[in-house]
Amino acid sequence: MVPITSWAQQQDTTTVEEQLERAFEELDPEESGLTGEQLTQFLEDLSSNPININRAGLDDLLQVPGINLKIARAIIDYRGEKPFETREELLEVSGIGPATYRRMQPYVTIGGTGAQFRDMYMRPEYWLADRKFDIFSRYQQDNEQREGYRRPDSLGGYLGSPVKYYQRLRMTTNHLSVNLTQEKDPGETLNGITDFDYNSSHIAFVDNGKLNDLVIGDYSVSFGQGLVLWSGGAFGKGREVTGTVSKNERGIKPYSSAQETDFFRGVAASYGETVELTVFYSDRARTASIIEGDTTRFPSSAGFHRTENELKRKDNIDQKTYGGRVRVDTRFGLIGATGYYNSFSSYIAQGTSISNRFDFEGSDHSVFGVDYRGLIRNAFVFGEVARSENGGFGAVAGLEAPVGEDTELALLYRNYQRDFQSFFASGFGERSSAPQNEEGLYIGLRHDLNQKVMLSGYFDQYRFASPTFGTTQATGGFDMLGLVEVFFNSQLNVYLLLRNEIQDEEYVVVNEMGKGELRVGQEKRSSIRANFEYHVSPMVRLRSRVEYVRNQEAGGIQEDGFLIYQDLRIQPILKLRVDGRISLFDTDSFTTRVYQFESDLLYVLSNTVLYNQGQRAYIALKYDITEFADIWFKYGITIFEDTQVLGSGLGEVRGNKRSSIGLQVRFQF
Repeated sequence: MVPITSWAQQQDTTTVEEQLERAFEELDPEESGLTGEQLTQFLEDLSSNPININRAGLDDLLQVPGINLKIARAIIDYRGEKPFETREELLEVSGIGPATYRRMQPYVTIGGTGAQFRDMYMRPEYWLADRKFDIFSRYQQDNEQREGYRRPDSLGGYLGSPVKYYQRLRMTTNHLSVNLTQEKDPGETLNGITDFDYNSSHIAFVDNGKLNDLVIGDYSVSFGQGLVLWSGGAFGKGREVTGTVSKNERGIKPYSSAQETDFFRGVAASYGETVELTVFYSDRARTASIIEGDTTRFPSSAGFHRTENELKRKDNIDQKTYGGRVRVDTRFGLIGATGYYNSFSSYIAQGTSISNRFDFEGSDHSVFGVDYRGLIRNAFVFGEVARSENGGFGAVAGLEAPVGEDTELALLYRNYQRDFQSFFASGFGERSSAPQNEEGLYIGLRHDLNQKVMLSGYFDQYRFASPTFGTTQATGGFDMLGLVEVFFNSQLNVYLLLRNEIQDEEYVVVNEMGKGELRVGQEKRSSIRANFEYHVSPMVRLRSRVEYVRNQEAGGIQEDGFLIYQDLRIQPILKLRVDGRISLFDTDSFTTRVYQFESDLLYVLSNTVLYNQGQRAYIALKYDITEFADIWFKYGITIFEDTQVLGSGLGEVRGNKRSSIGLQVRFQF
């Protein structure tokens, strides 16, 4: 008989996947791609190494999804009276209801309250306590040949094989982290273990008295509400309408992701408790398109070096960044100030589009900001104000508060001026790019009608004061979402999701004189989704989904899209889990595309876009070979009904089929 605790651990893993699905399935894969992998890895690692709520400090508690400053303070006050004996006791803490508990459950654990020893730094046992070794090896490949592999090198073809290969070696202890990550993208060359196109490494010292973090090598920094410095991804607009609009800073984190651009390389340290001081320095090579001489475009975020031209541009510009932060824990809340100075070795020129008119241009750049997180009675308030060197301002302010016993409210206002330039930032907003040229107001509301029915929704209105990509004037729009979730019992839950977005869009009409006239209209996109999930037993889960999408571009006709799928998860034994899905889709064009979040290899974010007509199927499995080794496998195939050519340029595929295979092995000891 399988132990109940083992099934509970598997349920925690499932909950992490569900949270990632809630965070990313409403986003275009291109928008979530740069930061999604890092957030995925952050949550998976946090689930594997959960926070001890009996001993964790304020900053550690704030890493947990669902915990804000108000809840973290309440947990500390509760355990001051008596230690937690079970995770379920969190439901007795003020501000934690069933929905919040479900979000934090995979990332917390119960442990003793004894203090860690701090005076044995010279003993090997101190640095090696609770050590874990992880070795990853991942292989992925598209099975159909793309045009880039047919062309010779002299005509711009890909130089390497279509295999995507990733490996990572990591050792972690209570106070130490050592890591090496290597990756080769499809089309890139690999001629030996030292010839990976991307290499990332670090050695990090963590939780050593007042020295909170010291990282040498690659690291990420996330402070305030993200207007000055934020890397590593964050929750935003999606099915979680409350509890996600504010950011809980992660500070300095050792970097081990395969995402090739969103990190720093050098040294960083944070020190202190009530007053925490952070300093960092980074010097790394970047890749940029050359205009002429020493003038380039802004460095690319793609990270591909597959052709001779891409290789010529690799690491052709140097980027130096240094900065710091001071944060004070006061009785009013957490108050911080963050700033950095950045210098490029080349002159960065703006793009030529009208939408690039307020983008950064030059060699040197700096940003400074002040942020706060505090409590006003039972309301959690937060915000940040920042100024870039050219005088542009960005600001965000919000609150999360209960309204009665069963209702939660989230409000957020942001105003990012069109000339605010903060390219390490990631503020809340309609667009996934750095916070710039956007003003908006978000209102989110969640209400527990009873123990089985939850109603939630948001309304977000926004405005772009200057042209965005594809427009020549100011535009705006609004986005709204409504969600009804019904938990009939522990086996069956159903939700109905409605979403509607209307955004200004330019289009051209031909007048009576035969000349084109530019006009502004509205692009309207709406969707409705019904999702059914039934746990036949702890070993079998069924999920069915039906989704309809309607889109009408400004001056155009209405187009429709449709998706239906049946999903099956089987876990016949504790060591083996199998996921399978069959999907049917039918859309009039790419504008009515539909998305589906898929099970995949560990740390791989898979949010598939489907359009035109066809079917998709995949199977994914995870098998624990031994106590210290496990294996993941995925095969997926999409068949299109109405085309014999897929993609374009070097990515063009002949035929109506696309399939891929992935295999990953992990050793832990």
